[in-house]
Amino acid sequence: MRFRISLLLSFVWLLAAGSLPAQQKAIRLPSVKLKEQVIWGSGCDGPDGGGLSFGGQDQKADDGQPHTQIKVDGAWQAIHEELRAKNVLQKLHDRARELAQDVRAVAARLRHLYFTGKEADAEAKALRADVAPAFDKVAERFRALIDKDLKTALPSLKGYEKQQAEVAVDLLGRSLVGFADATKQATDKGTSAALFATLTEAARRAEMAADALDAEPPARALSPIVWDEKAKLYVLFGGDHLDYLMNDTWTFDPVRKQWQQRWPKTAPTPRANHVLKAADGKVTLSGGYVYTSETGYVSAQYREIGDGDWTYDVAANTWTGPADGVEPNQRVYRTGPFDPDYFLQAPKPDAAAFQKQLQEMPANTWVSTKPPRLPRLNRDWGTAVLDTDRDLILRFSGGHSAHGGSDVPHFHLATNRWELPFPVEFPLGQLYSNTDFPEGFNFNRRPWVTGHTYQNYGYDPVFKKMLFSGHMSHSYIYDPEVGDWTGRLAKPKPMAYGSCFYTLTTTPTPRGLVCWTQNGDLFRFDADKREWLPLALKGDKLPGSVVDNSTVVHDAKRDRLLFFRKTYGDKTTFDGQVQAVDLKTMTVSTLSPQGMEAAGAITYLCQLRYDAEHDLMLVGGTLPPSDDGIRRTAAYDCAANAWISFKLTGDDPSGKAGRNVSLGMNYDAARKRFWAVDTNSNVFVLRVDPKTADARPLK
Repeated sequence: MRFRISLLLSFVWLLAAGSLPAQQKAIRLPSVKLKEQVIWGSGCDGPDGGGLSFGGQDQKADDGQPHTQIKVDGAWQAIHEELRAKNVLQKLHDRARELAQDVRAVAARLRHLYFTGKEADAEAKALRADVAPAFDKVAERFRALIDKDLKTALPSLKGYEKQQAEVAVDLLGRSLVGFADATKQATDKGTSAALFATLTEAARRAEMAADALDAEPPARALSPIVWDEKAKLYVLFGGDHLDYLMNDTWTFDPVRKQWQQRWPKTAPTPRANHVLKAADGKVTLSGGYVYTSETGYVSAQYREIGDGDWTYDVAANTWTGPADGVEPNQRVYRTGPFDPDYFLQAPKPDAAAFQKQLQEMPANTWVSTKPPRLPRLNRDWGTAVLDTDRDLILRFSGGHSAHGGSDVPHFHLATNRWELPFPVEFPLGQLYSNTDFPEGFNFNRRPWVTGHTYQNYGYDPVFKKMLFSGHMSHSYIYDPEVGDWTGRLAKPKPMAYGSCFYTLTTTPTPRGLVCWTQNGDLFRFDADKREWLPLALKGDKLPGSVVDNSTVVHDAKRDRLLFFRKTYGDKTTFDGQVQAVDLKTMTVSTLSPQGMEAAGAITYLCQLRYDAEHDLMLVGGTLPPSDDGIRRTAAYDCAANAWISFKLTGDDPSGKAGRNVSLGMNYDAARKRFWAVDTNSNVFVLRVDPKTADARPLK
């Protein structure tokens, strides 16, 4: 039996195939009721009061999936644990899934090395020391799973289990070949853009091998189910994995309580949100959508399919339709800036060349660095954080009328290059919403960006990972080392409130990430205990954080936290006050700096960052224009306890209004530069020289 599995189709391919007539329209999907625990799932009533439910996101599940449920006496019962216990291939599924993750982890390390832009000798040394050992370990796991486990098990398997094991052996074998080829290329010739397509395909084949060995179909959304009375089977086709579309066919036998993957010679093109109808052993499919990969402001991300009706003969295992079918078990991903390969379509990164440019940039002048490839969509309402261990800016922002996915683009400070760690996925009809975002993990075990992220995420230099706390119940862990989300942990009650995504405000410290709440509570993340611990304060009362208008920053010279806050609303003004918390004594003090009244001209307090070299806090925004038309930039002089201003020129990332709610700013102590990122992922850099910046007291 020959099993055809295609991995890398695109929306462009579908256009070329004539599957999308010009009159088909791009659409925005409707929102769903987020109060329901399971969203985007499908269910179907069966005989004798029974039924089957599968797919969608379970907003409370640890893996984001509701799994298989059947209706018994009018109530839905989850049976996935029973299905797994009966599946003789389940442990092999688990290992294949882990193997796919191992391949992705190796690819992430190799991709990071590529984007750091080292010279050939330095890159070769890093490959030998850091990446080659991981290559060898993963290759050994491949061989053990294929030769020692699957091939050993095959003689004792029969029927469906034997068929699926053979599929897995074939897929894993091809995955290993690709992985070994990439290993040899990297070892012999160094990193190159071509390596990553090979590694991506290897990881996806390992994933599909795991799917073949599982007790259930892969997770999916908007994939209808029908009951066929003649065949006595439920039928499921395709659906949206959120990062790719599928065209696989599955049946479920309610008597045996077993899913089976079907392998027809051809099938309709991948799609989701289609319609299925069953009658007399035949299932009719019509409609559905594909991705558009549009990058415009609040653009429609889906396009209707109008390719006529398709018919599946359940007994014959054949699809027929108005056109030739395509190979089954395909994946269709988004294209352009939604695809990690897009960011490889530029000259190989060169750290030496870019660092030379940095050195030549004038002082007190914002300069646009113009990276050759920019992430999309627009990423409003947030910040950017500095990963000092890997020399990266991490950007997780969007939500309201903006990017609403789960991806975290990496900006490489050494080479002026953006990296996308995994294909973009979107929350269907919840994309672009303000406060209506799904909670919990999606079924790729990633959190969706909240309506606004502002500063509710930060990099913990002790934990060496990024923590996102904008969702109600949990903080989510992003590991730049593997380029993906890796877990979550429960938040303490004072950090768990409905508007937490607006106001939780974080800053890194040498002891770990600190979080400030709307009620003036402080928590520090303990990397060893993996939990947020309260900080008991004394002295003055610490006010709470405010949406749009507050920042906490670590003053490294004095080991204290500085708090800047303005009451919410454009009609209120900043009183210029600064609170401090001494991290040795946990005492709150009110500083009442010089120039407080004049500081009322500062309109945006979401981006202040500490310049350790000059002992000042620079404001990420500009003051109203003076008589000469120049917008000066405010700063807090830590030593003098005074508000001052500088004359900074160039490509000001704050914009003409001097206030950019989508600005992410950081201070890079290694290079003594400020970096800023705007909503469209443009990057700006600044070197401050107070001696030549016309420093003045704020009056």
